[in-house]
Amino acid sequence: MDETSKEEIRKKENPLRIGVCSLDELEEKIKAFRIMNQSALKKRYILSRDAVRSPNGEMILQKSNEIDISRAKLLRRHFLGSQTLKTFQPDEGIVIISDMSSMEGIALSMDLVTQIMNLGGGAYEGFIDRVDSFTDLLNLLKKALFPKLIIIGYLPPDRLEMERINFVRARRVDHYIRALELTHSIQKTQPYFPKIKQVHIDTSEPKSWGRFIIEVVREYTKPYFVEEF
Repeated sequence: MDETSKEEIRKKENPLRIGVCSLDELEEKIKAFRIMNQSALKKRYILSRDAVRSPNGEMILQKSNEIDISRAKLLRRHFLGSQTLKTFQPDEGIVIISDMSSMEGIALSMDLVTQIMNLGGGAYEGFIDRVDSFTDLLNLLKKALFPKLIIIGYLPPDRLEMERINFVRARRVDHYIRALELTHSIQKTQPYFPKIKQVHIDTSEPKSWGRFIIEVVREYTKPYFVEEF
């Protein structure tokens, strides 16, 4: 099996590419993080999860080293841009914000959680959280939680004003956090945050959940350097 075929299998097994990074991707992230960290409250960085040796056996990267631009240039001397490295970065994971205190909320939330948990064959369980509200998210963001993407499901109508306020507050804690909102033909016909990306689930269209998952993967894996800083 050639390297291209192996890479395709890896992408299917790990569509969000959590914990791995090609050298090309690594360089772009380092450049973006350097700009982002100038103004962000939550700092982004990349660590190596493995020691890396050159083809002749020279140690060029220790395990748990932060990979900065100088180390990336050193890696570039020995490897192609397609070389995959095992990495850790704190901004990994998805938070589903969907209230489960009502029948409508339970139904939509359970469908949403099931679809997201099935990503990567269930391998992402430790990277996926669900909370009932933006208040809960805000409290967790101020502690240790550091998701790359939030997905907005069902919120009770009588709490929407406060939820919108706390959404803005959450964005202030991490203004690079990505957001995707789900609407539903029965349980949630109107979006709460029309200015962010919307994906609609139509119960008469079986493939709509598939399109939603594609958008989740696309939004999650979108390079930082294409965004406006």
